[in-house]
Formats: sequence, C-alpha cells, structure tokens
Amino acid sequence: MKSLEHYWNKSYQRLGLKPTFDNWLDKYWQEYLSTTSRADLIVDLGCGVGNNAKYLVEHGLSPIACDISEVAIRTLKSFLPDIQTLCLDMAEGLPFPKDSVQVLIADLSIHYFDEATTHEVIRDLHNVLKTEGILLCRLNSTNEMSNKGNVMPTTDRYLMESEGIYRRFFDREEIERFFDKEKWTYLHMEEYEMDRYTNKKILWEIALQPRR
Repeated sequence: MKSLEHYWNKSYQRLGLKPTFDNWLDKYWQEYLSTTSRADLIVDLGCGVGNNAKYLVEHGLSPIACDISEVAIRTLKSFLPDIQTLCLDMAEGLPFPKDSVQVLIADLSIHYFDEATTHEVIRDLHNVLKTEGILLCRLNSTNEMSNKGNVMPTTDRYLMESEGIYRRFFDREEIERFFDKEKWTYLHMEEYEMDRYTNKKILWEIALQPRR
C-alpha cells in the first residue's frame, strides 16, 4: 500500500490544478462563518490546492490550510501566498489545543482510514472544536463506489482499496455510527452529486456541533 503522503504528492503534480470552489459553504455563511472574529481559529483540514481556503479568503476570513501533501501546500501558496498553512497527517493527531477551533472544515479528507483510525480522527475533531464551534464535513457516499472503477473489498465492508490506498464510504447509518448523536448535534445532513476535478462525485454533507 502507498502512504497517503506519497499518493497525494504524486496526484497533486498534475498540471493545471488551481483552487476552485462550488459554494457549498454559502448556506453556513450568515449564521456560522460571517460571525467569526479575527481571533477565531478557522481550520481547513485536508485543504488540497485550496478550494475552500480560496472561498474563505475571498470572503475576508483567515483560515489555516492543512494538508498531508507538501506539493498541494506549495500549489495553494502559489495562488494564496499570504495564507497560513500547515503540513500534517491527521492520523497522527491535530496540533490544536482543546476547545480552540471555531470552524473546522473537513471536505472529502477524513475517509482514508481504517475504522480505529477514523474513530481517533473524529475524536480529535470533537476535542479541538469549541462547544459553540462547527464542523463542516463532506464524505464519500456508498453510492460513489461504482464511480471508482476497480476497487478491492476489505474485511470492512465500507473500506475499499483503490489506486493503492484505502477509501472509506458512508451511508446515513455509518455517518451516525461514527458521529454519535450523544456526542454531536446534527445541524445539516444531505447526500448529493457534484463535479470534482472534472469527475462526477456522490457525497454526503454534514454540519455538526460538539456536545459536551
């Protein structure tokens, strides 16, 4: 198996990549994003080349853009030179204090792990968020599996091997299993199709607040 760092560094070497956003954050702007202050910590986790970071910056916010790929970070910085960035592997933990993050975006970035690691990552998300903070997250749908071509099953029915890495897929029940309603308040949840890097993609979008 390839490491995620190796896979994404190679993937982000493709020519012509640039940050583009699809306005999925618009629905959260008025209530959750526009009310943040300059002191509030906004984290874009798994930022890639900066799709969501570009949206946030163009709306006057100052996120920390984080990704496992140094290549992605360099590409992002070529378009958004003043943005704060951090190269990290979220499977090794998040370097933010407990109850410190106001807005945490994880857009198609936390579905590459086995079950135990996925639970650990989600516990970290819960831990670093402020009580009144918000997690804005998009995840592979199980209805996306057929778009991935040649995928190999594993002993975990929701975890597939594809292109030398693991990809996890979610239905409503799996989302609610990982994001326990005793620990999270659900603000929004929907499944839909979108364009992602010229390909169609079916995903789930969720917005959650941590329960204490």
